[in-house]
Amino acid sequence: MTFSSSRSLIALAAFATSATLFVGTGTPAFAGSPAYRLVPVTAFAAADKIIARDVLWSCAGNACVANNATSRPAIVCAVAAKKIGQLSAFSANGKDFTADELAKCNARAK
Repeated sequence: MTFSSSRSLIALAAFATSATLFVGTGTPAFAGSPAYRLVPVTAFAAADKIIARDVLWSCAGNACVANNATSRPAIVCAVAAKKIGQLSAFSANGKDFTADELAKCNARAK
């Protein structure tokens, strides 16, 4: 391999890396959305951070959001309801809980 072809390979690798990084920044609109969202029956008077098991909830007004959890959505909901109280809505990864799923979740509410 000659010096010239080595430089060409290095330039090609740099271009591929740059292209990968550039394409990686073009994320879908929902990528910045929180993984979990809940609406408590009673709104919060002030913004608050709440930890329910392994999930950090950011709450303000009539909603709380969280970005990640290690448990299944039904467990995340139940633990949040136990800590926060009755919920009027819960969604995981953009999918709203059904009335039955929400009722099971609220059975654990404080």
